[in-house]
Amino acid sequence: MSYIHERAGSSRIGVAILSSLVASMLIAPPCLAEETEPAGALPDEWSLNISPYIWGAGLEGSIASFPRAPAADVDVSFSDILKNLDMAGMAIVELRYQRVAAYMDLIYTSVSADQETPLDILFSDVELESDIFIGTFGGAYRPIETERASLDLLAGVRVWSVDTVLELEGGALPDQKFEHGENWIDPIIGLHGYYQFANGIFLTSLAQVGGFGVGSDLTWDSFAGVGYRFNDSVSAIAGYRHLEVDYEHNGFVFDVEMSGPVIGMTIRF
Repeated sequence: MSYIHERAGSSRIGVAILSSLVASMLIAPPCLAEETEPAGALPDEWSLNISPYIWGAGLEGSIASFPRAPAADVDVSFSDILKNLDMAGMAIVELRYQRVAAYMDLIYTSVSADQETPLDILFSDVELESDIFIGTFGGAYRPIETERASLDLLAGVRVWSVDTVLELEGGALPDQKFEHGENWIDPIIGLHGYYQFANGIFLTSLAQVGGFGVGSDLTWDSFAGVGYRFNDSVSAIAGYRHLEVDYEHNGFVFDVEMSGPVIGMTIRF
C-alpha cells in the first residue's frame, strides 16, 4: 500500500475528514432498547425490543486513514456529515428475559465526496469514499431492582470495520486508486441506570469503558437522557452522548472523540 504525497497532500486531509464524518454517526448506547419495561415489573416471558435511533454527533481528533500517511487533525460538525452522507442505518435489538438480556447495536454508514484539485496539474479530480460497520454485541444482568429504579451490568464486544477508497483522476499522471480496510474488536464493560416516574417519564444513564489494548488502547463513552413511555409497547428518548476511542495499528490512526444529541424510539414485541 502506497500513498500520494505530492498533489494528493490535500487529499490526505480530505480522506481523514471523510472518515471522521462517518465515525461521527456511530454507536448509540444500548439503553435505548431497555426502557420499555418499567422497573419493578420484570417480564414473565421473553420480550423483543427494536430501537432505531439517530446520533447527531460532531467529531474532533486525529486520523490517518491510510498507513504511512501523516495523521491529520479534524474538527467536523454534524451538518458537514449530512452534506456527504450517502446511506446510514442504525438500530438496536434487545432480547430480554427477566433480569437477563442480550443486545446488539448495528450501524452502517457510507459517505463520499468528489472534489477538484486546486491547480489541476498532477490530478484534476479527487473522489473519496468511506464505509463503516460497527456492531456491538453484549449481555446485561440486573442485580438491583426496586419499584422505580434499576441497575444493569453490561459486558460484550464492539466490532469495528473501516474501509476507505481514494481515487485520483485526470491531470498529468495516470489515474490512481488506493484502498485500505481496518478491522478491530474492543471488549467493553459498563453500567446502565434507570429511574421511572409515575407519569410515564423516565431518566436513564449509561457508562462504558473498553479496549484495554486488545483492539484500541482505550475507548469509553457516557450517555444521559430522558424518555417517555406512551404505552407498554412504544417509548421515546432524547439525550446526549460522548464517545472517545484511541486506536492505532501499522500507521492507521483513529484517535477521536464524538459528542452530540441522541434521539430514538423503542418498539416492544
